[in-house]
Amino acid sequence: MRFIHLFSYAISSLRRHQSKYIALTLIYAIVVGFYASVVFFTTALREETQSVLQDLPELWVQQLAGGRLTPISKGVVNELAQIRGVAEVHPRIWGYYFDETTGAVMTLMGSDRALSEWAFLTTDFQEKLQRGKAVCGTGYLEVRGLEIGDFISLNNPEGVAESFEIVSSFEAASDLLTRDLIVVDHASAQRLLGLKPNEATDIALSVYNESEVPNIARKITAKFPNLRLVALQQLKATYQTLFSWRGGIFVYGAMVSVLAFLLLVWERASGQSGTEKKEVGILKGLGWQVSDVLLLKLFEHATVSIIATLLGMLMAYFHVFILNAPLLKPFLIGWSELYPSFSLSLQIQTGDVLVIFALSVVPYLSATLIPAWQISITDPAEAMQGGK
Repeated sequence: MRFIHLFSYAISSLRRHQSKYIALTLIYAIVVGFYASVVFFTTALREETQSVLQDLPELWVQQLAGGRLTPISKGVVNELAQIRGVAEVHPRIWGYYFDETTGAVMTLMGSDRALSEWAFLTTDFQEKLQRGKAVCGTGYLEVRGLEIGDFISLNNPEGVAESFEIVSSFEAASDLLTRDLIVVDHASAQRLLGLKPNEATDIALSVYNESEVPNIARKITAKFPNLRLVALQQLKATYQTLFSWRGGIFVYGAMVSVLAFLLLVWERASGQSGTEKKEVGILKGLGWQVSDVLLLKLFEHATVSIIATLLGMLMAYFHVFILNAPLLKPFLIGWSELYPSFSLSLQIQTGDVLVIFALSVVPYLSATLIPAWQISITDPAEAMQGGK
């Protein structure tokens, strides 16, 4: 019953000073909302990236010269296919194409697969891409003002233009992968990228057993010491580190705001108003103990802190998952002429919520309870005189 009465009195105290606490709660919520947005966005982006990477091959082989990626001969395909544990080997034709009209760098890829095997296409075009046909991402269509059925002109390294009819495009749902993508047939992609007919950009390998990837990688390295191997797990770890690093910069910046806010709270709590001191003096004069006063202040500030934290998390949820994080996306996903306009799926982990509470509630209570303890041990007569 003692705790119930103390909590009831704390609520009534908050109501008596509601204008002050409402302003404090709103400022508190904005500070919490900022770093909660960073936590929610980086977590959602990591999960989104991991789900996208699931469809990539387990290994791919690249040729390096002077530390740079160079074309790899297709002659090694048969030898790679004979290694035990390798299920499929696919030479890949891809590279980057600078579009002078828009100033954007596009991803150009060659495909010899029937479009019926592709996902996220907006038309029912089922055939393989023939010479003069192309599939484009939504970003390229938007910046060039193009539609399906229009023609585009792409230049090879010698400056010779080739014309392509847009036969299909990718759906907006795949923008994270395809917004800047142009897909043409293999031979056309080789010409546009300056590759010879027997060359590929890299070679992708699918394996029967994912746990055998390290063993297969060792076999390939022993047989082809001049080739570089990239594993899917390495790529996933790289993206995890990248987003954690970028998100960490903003979290550190948010912590500076939190510290500034806590200093403000400390200063306000240390200089208790005369009315508050008089109230504490009256309560002690009525027989309240130091522990009672501390519990009262704990209930008051814990209520403010929890409400502000929940409100800040709600603001972060609205900013990240409803508005698609317009304040954070340009900084955390990079910069480009073509931003992918993807939507993040709801990804809120229990650990993230606990971290947000720990970083907001605990420091705030520490900044308010110490000054509260200082006034609670003051003589009642002296405290009541502080109200005059």
